[in-house]
Amino acid sequence: MATPHIAGIAALIKQKNPSWTPSMIASAISTTATKYDINGDPILAQGSDIYSLYPSTPFDFGSGLVNPAKAMDPGLVFPSEYEDYINFLCSLPNTDPSKIKTATGRSCNTPFANPSDLNTPSVTISSLSGFRLVRRIVKNVGTKPETYLCAVLVPEGVTVKLNPLWFTIAPQGSQELRIELNVTKPQDGFRFGEIVLTGNLNHIVTITLSVWPVSMS
Repeated sequence: MATPHIAGIAALIKQKNPSWTPSMIASAISTTATKYDINGDPILAQGSDIYSLYPSTPFDFGSGLVNPAKAMDPGLVFPSEYEDYINFLCSLPNTDPSKIKTATGRSCNTPFANPSDLNTPSVTISSLSGFRLVRRIVKNVGTKPETYLCAVLVPEGVTVKLNPLWFTIAPQGSQELRIELNVTKPQDGFRFGEIVLTGNLNHIVTITLSVWPVSMS
């Protein structure tokens, strides 16, 4: 039932905000979701044994449980346009540019340096070796200026440096976030964290971090 629920919520958001693009709607749904149930406990996922429950990761529940009311007024969104997705496809490893042009009609003229540069409300790096700089652009979809403070829950095995640590953003204004990740200890799998942007008008924007630190070289 997740698909019709999300489709219905997306339709409500689009009705309230007709000019929003699909990426903006998806961003609003993701960044306002919660990783805790109605009792305040972390979301659990069912294991292979029906009697065995284990703490979930973002690969199990995505951004979390959707909050439709908050998604209608997310404060900030992460917009991506059609060209951004073409650049993302062109930056994937072992990609054949001719096949992308056949499928989309667009050439790989400006691929991203890394697929993680696609402007989504999450950061996933499947093989982090040494240092990586990731950029994100947020847009204020509110009607008032708002000041945000940035905090980070760091994934195990990496350091995360944010710039800026706080910012004030005007209505319809944009702000670049620079996320610097550096391996401190290689891990045997993905490690998870999050960036939380807390606004003075009660907006809370959460960005999931999924990183596999493999080398410090």
